[in-house]
Amino acid sequence: MSGAPIPAPRLPSQGDPIPVREAPGHGVGPRAARPPLYATAPLTFAIIVVNVAVFAAQLAAGGLGGIAGMSSRVLHAFGGNEVAATLYEDRYETLLTSCFVHGSLLHIAFNMIALRQIGPFVERAVGVARMAPLYLLAGVAGSSGSTFFGWLSGAQRLSVGASGAICGLVGAALVIGYRVEGPRSPIMRAMGSWLATIFGMGIVVSFLLRLGGASGGFDNAAHAAGALAGASIAAAWKRGESYTRATSIWIVVLCACITAGAGLRVARFTLTNPFATLGLDDRVAYATHAIDVGDCTNARAALASLKHLVAPNTPQVQLVERNYRFRCERY
Repeated sequence: MSGAPIPAPRLPSQGDPIPVREAPGHGVGPRAARPPLYATAPLTFAIIVVNVAVFAAQLAAGGLGGIAGMSSRVLHAFGGNEVAATLYEDRYETLLTSCFVHGSLLHIAFNMIALRQIGPFVERAVGVARMAPLYLLAGVAGSSGSTFFGWLSGAQRLSVGASGAICGLVGAALVIGYRVEGPRSPIMRAMGSWLATIFGMGIVVSFLLRLGGASGGFDNAAHAAGALAGASIAAAWKRGESYTRATSIWIVVLCACITAGAGLRVARFTLTNPFATLGLDDRVAYATHAIDVGDCTNARAALASLKHLVAPNTPQVQLVERNYRFRCERY
């Protein structure tokens, strides 16, 4: 899955406690209270809230068992990015919605911790008007990278998680550090080390999972594409330019509307298409069962949905189609 649990970097934050001097004659003074995230980084706070709200809705739909691991049906229903559906059912909105969907409590917890660490730094450095489009574009780039890699490999690939977008923030922070402090920037070195750790862990974990016959793991294609997109976008920013408050608000509202529009398209497809929550294997099983019980109407619909996901000459489709013709069209 895109966005497998990732370790978070530790950056200096404007919200960190600051020592306060006391008047002479007093003991050691108290530390200033940490400002709330919604006050110091409102966009980062809003993104975290949206992710948590979506995860809560996933749990409500799929049950508390989703804390350990969400079912593929729930992930599909909420806009997970599956290669075949995205490319062949024109589900391009899932390139964005999948960035707000998570596979387990551990998954979202690690991603939100990472976002809490890096988001405020980028938000204060470049402002909400730059960070909002950066986050969405990096997330879409990460999903696109995952989709492209899945298409090349021919694997069934269901990708979810915010880590592609978060890696975009890290890539942007790396560029910011370089442009402000040069190649010896501590921020640049920290971000570079963080990305190297993510990719190294991804390779090791994915290898071990495949060695054990399991699926899932880190989606390095999404991480790499997100980081590259974030760095490229940040490199294109012009230093010294700033947006008015009104312009910043409009840009954030536009990004929110685009995200909401993608979510509404997912909801509409999920509610109107009986096969929206089924992947390739599940559709094959559905069609096979319908044929076995003589439900030719639903079998025909399931077979048509299969042909949307894969080529008609695919062995799985050909087998289902032969069974359908034998049971439903021989008379």
